[in-house]
Amino acid sequence: MLGNLKQVRSIVFDLDGTLYKSDGLAKEIQNVAASLVAETRGIPLREGRTLLRNSRKRLAELLEEEPTLTRTCLTLGIEVPEFHRAMQAGVRPEQYLGPDLVLQALLDSLAGEWDLYLYTNNSLPLTEKILALLGVETLFRRIYTIEFNWTPKPDPETLQRILEDIGGPPHSFLFVGDREQVDLKVPQALGIPTLLVSETADLLQIHKILGIIP
Repeated sequence: MLGNLKQVRSIVFDLDGTLYKSDGLAKEIQNVAASLVAETRGIPLREGRTLLRNSRKRLAELLEEEPTLTRTCLTLGIEVPEFHRAMQAGVRPEQYLGPDLVLQALLDSLAGEWDLYLYTNNSLPLTEKILALLGVETLFRRIYTIEFNWTPKPDPETLQRILEDIGGPPHSFLFVGDREQVDLKVPQALGIPTLLVSETADLLQIHKILGIIP
């Protein structure tokens, strides 16, 4: 949803799938989650994978949208802090990510005129590691991670707290993400402009819609 973007002052980015894509890292995250499910249930890893997959499918049918991995684990009795401790211990983004010069140039060109923020379901330690690997850790005024409210996206209360923390009316924001239901649905309900991207190259659209390039 894009309206008049002349009054945009703050751009809020999602992280995973938006600022980077990595099938290898995504698979590792799934494996760590399945291992956690298996460990907490006292079942073999194969059964843990099956339980996680089936639970996510049932939750998707109930919500009529694809649930996040964090929310799926919550339905299996795994608390959010426990889930993210496992992610911090078991996920190794350094094996999959490195400096992204195109992303660095894109964000740097925006940071001079707009305030850049990050809103992710990841934990702060994992987020900081990913941003450092990509080479963009200094370009955000603030990053909002799961520790900010301990409630995964999409969550209206957390979003409202973030908007109040940044400050400004809805039309002064632009939210950018790769999952409409998770990243963009709640901002859209508040009349906030949003941009859906399917790959990191789509981020180049930001320059055009903000009038940087014709």
